[in-house]
Amino acid sequence: MNFLITSEELLKEISRIEESSPSRLIAFNRIIKYCREVLEIYRKNIRVLKFRSLHEEVHFFKEAKQIPLSQLIYYTNLHALELESTSSVKYRKKYLSRKIKKINKFFQRNRKFQLYIDLEQTSMDKFYFTRKFQNEVVNYDTSLYWDPEFNTSHDILLAYLRVYKRLLPFLQRQMELIKLQRPEMELTFTHDLNWTAAKVDLIEIIYALHFSGAINNGSANIIDIVALFEVIFKQKLGNCYKKLTEIKGRKGRITKFLDEITLAFEQKVDRENEL
Repeated sequence: MNFLITSEELLKEISRIEESSPSRLIAFNRIIKYCREVLEIYRKNIRVLKFRSLHEEVHFFKEAKQIPLSQLIYYTNLHALELESTSSVKYRKKYLSRKIKKINKFFQRNRKFQLYIDLEQTSMDKFYFTRKFQNEVVNYDTSLYWDPEFNTSHDILLAYLRVYKRLLPFLQRQMELIKLQRPEMELTFTHDLNWTAAKVDLIEIIYALHFSGAINNGSANIIDIVALFEVIFKQKLGNCYKKLTEIKGRKGRITKFLDEITLAFEQKVDRENEL
């Protein structure tokens, strides 16, 4: 099936969209549009092509289709969260609390299927991931390309399962950020370390880690990395996409802060070696 794209190709395009977008909201809109276009290509091809075997059909719905579908669901959730970013702290806290509660209920309701996936079982694959068995459709969101020729009973459920495993820690970190705005609330993780350089310098480090593949072999989402550093250093970093554009537009050396800390490190090591 030469119309399929790899996870690496999809992530590369998502990174390109993120880096070229002036804001998170615009980036999320563009990524959602891109993932829908990929899925539409898949849908049109699947309607006219025949799978050569049961194994090939299972692989498509359990693995290949999951790549764009899970990204679509993930960025749709990030888009909804971003729309709430200008709300009051109280309202945003309630929104996050409801979302976290919803995800936990989802895991409880589907724990049997989750266990099946986590244990990498295959005995029920032909029932879950082929179109022949659709008597008991577990369709979590009918807006996500529900088409009897393009869906199985559990393919959308699997996508939500994978997305929610990724989304839940992100939402929990967002709750930690809200706690930072509520001094009377104790953080789960406390320390006295503060980022004292400019915010753009921290963004420079974050993107360097992201581009170098140092985190999750390069597959980590920049939004997740930024959110983590925001919690660690107790401050909002703002529009990371805009700051990346500013970094790219610098005259002379682009990696200004990275060059400074590299020089400081080398000088310190040289001095100690001379002793």
